[in-house]
Amino acid sequence: MNSGLVLSLTTALMWGVLPVALKQVLQHLDPLTITWVRLVFATILVGGYYVWSGKWPASARFTRRNIILLFCVAIAMAANYWLFLAGLLMVSPSVAQLTIQTGPLFLAFGGWYFFAEKLHRRQLAGFALMLGGFWLFYSDMVRLGSGTAQSDGGLTGVVLVIFAAIAWTIYALIQKLLAEQFPSSFILLAGYAGAGVLLGPVSSPGAAMSLTSAQGWYLVFCCVNTVVAYGCFAEAVRRWEAPRVSAILALTPIITFLATMAEAKIFHDEIPAALFANPDQLLGAGLVVVGSMIAALSLTGRAARRKKGAS
Repeated sequence: MNSGLVLSLTTALMWGVLPVALKQVLQHLDPLTITWVRLVFATILVGGYYVWSGKWPASARFTRRNIILLFCVAIAMAANYWLFLAGLLMVSPSVAQLTIQTGPLFLAFGGWYFFAEKLHRRQLAGFALMLGGFWLFYSDMVRLGSGTAQSDGGLTGVVLVIFAAIAWTIYALIQKLLAEQFPSSFILLAGYAGAGVLLGPVSSPGAAMSLTSAQGWYLVFCCVNTVVAYGCFAEAVRRWEAPRVSAILALTPIITFLATMAEAKIFHDEIPAALFANPDQLLGAGLVVVGSMIAALSLTGRAARRKKGAS
């Protein structure tokens, strides 16, 4: 199986279940503190690998341009983590995950604009179907007239998550720009460490000591998820074209939907009736899956034809 596909699917799975776990932790810790703890954990883990292996990039690669770009990676990562959590505090995991899916679409068009990666007609048709599917799947939640989107700053939460998606896209495009100079793991390390330094003064790490055992395990999962998901994503972007990665990541809202049902069934022995109240949700889910498949197969088919023609 193609390594880019495996890495993209792993990223989608990790990001799909993450909002459900983060929502539990947000009941007891503020977004800045959760973000700082995740970043410190990731810095220690990835930094420990570099200390152990000694595979530091050559000093000649640390030009002024590259240092500035690494600093921008840290800013974008800090903004993405914090803004997503701030938005998640105001909306449900499903709404947050739907909104953050604007990120892969921004990434696809960013890859086209900055790296001349082609967006073909079939792929654009797939993205159009995905957008229609997202709208149908979450129409009751994001429509301004709905109680979910209107109450308690829900619309503000959606806007915050959109900005988080923009920050994520900026990070991804800079990571692709630096890929020829540094390994993806080192770019992540620079982002983790730099973002941790930026957020350290405004976080409250002592509050994490008051978590119960169950809450602590949720936080540990979120920390591990940070390393696995971003590591797989960075490698996927390096090995695959950005539009192809974005097509696979479009499955993430469906995973969040399933994770929400599983969490409710396992821990509360019930499934929220609202998840099935609107038949448009099932149609929307189907459109998302079909649209992502069309977009991915469009690129896969063209790549295969180019390879055959070159042989």
